[in-house]
Amino acid sequence: MSRYLWCEDSKAGLQFWKGVFGRIYPDVIVETKRGNSNLRQAVSNIKSDGNLYYVLMDMAVDNPDVLREVAALRNQIVGKDNVRLIKVHSFEFSLLSFDKLEQWVFAEKDELKSKRSDILEARKIFVKIILNDGNAEELGNLKTKMKYSDKVNTEQISAKLLTDITRNTGFETDKAKVGPCFIINCCEWKERMDDDICGLDVSRLTADEKMRQLVDYSVLKNAFQEAGLNDKNI
Repeated sequence: MSRYLWCEDSKAGLQFWKGVFGRIYPDVIVETKRGNSNLRQAVSNIKSDGNLYYVLMDMAVDNPDVLREVAALRNQIVGKDNVRLIKVHSFEFSLLSFDKLEQWVFAEKDELKSKRSDILEARKIFVKIILNDGNAEELGNLKTKMKYSDKVNTEQISAKLLTDITRNTGFETDKAKVGPCFIINCCEWKERMDDDICGLDVSRLTADEKMRQLVDYSVLKNAFQEAGLNDKNI
């Protein structure tokens, strides 16, 4: 039996999922279908072939397009015992929910941390809103405070907050790429300068240790467990 992870991501998200699964579930083959519609179509063609398929699609509940795709995907999964849905808001939110995010990105007395205190506080509020199914008023207040457009959805907010928190560090992450310091051994960041010191400067985690912590201390732990992904599967 082969195991696959199918996602719709093609850039930073794909890099992140390959980093996570490559280290924690090395037997799982990570493939992108390049878009929600293509992912849904691929799932519709899955047969009882002896393989196991984990399907990962972003589930930002305030994005109508995403909700339609998720609903259609759920219909395609019905009756297929070899398909498991991994429920995540977005890969960016997975990183925002990581308990040790600030500890990793910033050294204890880093000026960047002080300068970004408003963004870091917004991150805490935003994570609580998403995890506790916060209401529209709470989300609206956050948008006003951060001067975000009313039309911005939570997936876009996740991406912006993550980029603003990690900017100009080895963890800088945007839609195009994942910050290398999230997914490589400390400290193999090729662009590192002598004064680039992060919260991992002393502990110097391996990539394996990073991936394990990223899962264990974020929303990914429950999402993976609910999908039946655990170390016993390796």
